[in-house]
Amino acid sequence: MELKADVVDYMGKMENGVLVLLSIGCGGKFTEGTIFYTADNFVITVSEEVEKAIGSPIEMWAGYAAFAESVLKKLIPCEQLLNRMDEVDFSKYIDFDGETSFVEDEIDPDDIESIEE
Repeated sequence: MELKADVVDYMGKMENGVLVLLSIGCGGKFTEGTIFYTADNFVITVSEEVEKAIGSPIEMWAGYAAFAESVLKKLIPCEQLLNRMDEVDFSKYIDFDGETSFVEDEIDPDDIESIEE
């Protein structure tokens, strides 16, 4: 199985590193992943679908070293970005208004029984 990755967005900086959104190609399908990298370390995440296709967690996969190297070659060095980037703004990627709500059609309040005895 071959994995390919392309940079989609430099999401921003956080904790002395840079978070990048990736497009991951696996078996003719594309999913998203991320890489968080600093001057001396990195972490790659991929979807569960990709890990199922390769048969293991990404970091345990036999092709991980070559895949990681191919991703790292596409990135701008961390030191060059940290002073020029804003902090990651997760609100651009996650649609959450800060409020929670109750979906009435999923649970009928009359069906809820007290567990107090």
